[in-house]
Amino acid sequence: MTKKIIFRADGNATTGLGHLYRLFSLVEVVKDTLEFVFLTHETSTLLVIPDTYTKNIIPESINIEDEPEWLASTFSSKEYIIIADGYQFIASYQKQIKEKGFKLIYIDDLAKEHMYADVVVNHSPYILETHYNKEPHTNFALGTQYALLRPLFLKEAKRNKTIKTIDSAFVCFGGADPFNLTLKAVKGLLQIPNFKSIHIVLGGAYKHKGIFNLEKKQSDKIKTYLNLSEEQLIKTMQKCNFAIAPASTILYELSCVKMPVFSGFYVDNQELIYKGFLNNEAIYKGGNMKDYQVSDFINKIEVIFKEHKFNHLIKAQKALFDDKIASRHLNLIKELCLQ
Repeated sequence: MTKKIIFRADGNATTGLGHLYRLFSLVEVVKDTLEFVFLTHETSTLLVIPDTYTKNIIPESINIEDEPEWLASTFSSKEYIIIADGYQFIASYQKQIKEKGFKLIYIDDLAKEHMYADVVVNHSPYILETHYNKEPHTNFALGTQYALLRPLFLKEAKRNKTIKTIDSAFVCFGGADPFNLTLKAVKGLLQIPNFKSIHIVLGGAYKHKGIFNLEKKQSDKIKTYLNLSEEQLIKTMQKCNFAIAPASTILYELSCVKMPVFSGFYVDNQELIYKGFLNNEAIYKGGNMKDYQVSDFINKIEVIFKEHKFNHLIKAQKALFDDKIASRHLNLIKELCLQ
């Protein structure tokens, strides 16, 4: 019997939406082949979960310590495997899930926990198996060969591209942007004459108001977008020839579309991804952006224009992704569903 899949992730304005979106990419890979349910906590931003997905909601009264017991009472380990993405799924959680009899794939980007999962996926180009402590049965799927990307981005990754001029910027700092880096980056870009247009993508958990006031004042240059579909996001990226974004899922997507990206990190889970892209010379060095001010963005971008290595970065981005990523994920999941 082929088992069904429980995709398990949470996301809201506090935690961001990255864990949800990464699992969405895997849902798109398997949805025509395997049955699934998308499982999230009642505190998640439920509106971002596609209507076409079969959903199940964990009641707010169930905390993470109680969750393995709740899962085992709600779903049969003989019928389902679990694919989980989130920092709350620590070693003790994984151990309990395994003790309940479930097969478990864990999406990781910190390499800090002892791993009890059957398979650990970490798509950072920096990570190695030696970074982990694990159980004997735990296997790994590491690097950009297992990039968590939606189908249209995988298609874009195959295309060639050359940048001849830089005059249109793309800015995105994730679903929540807790440090309001979007506003600071855009204010910096407005001070650089090269940029004729700035396209800003905001997530479903974005709560700041300043960027909308700035858009009203600079409507000839600035355009904001909210909750774009995969196709709309690609079309927006294709209007641009430079980007500012953190080392999260959005960096993988930008690298598939291909353009010079000024990238850094502002939370722990982005740092290993950042190091990997930097080591591959696929981004411009931004470092820790948590305390960035407008002047930092201006100074760094001015240096980038002096270096003029745009197409060197694009070539490095293309080398990170091949055309077998979706089939690798599907085969990995299918294998566990058959056990």
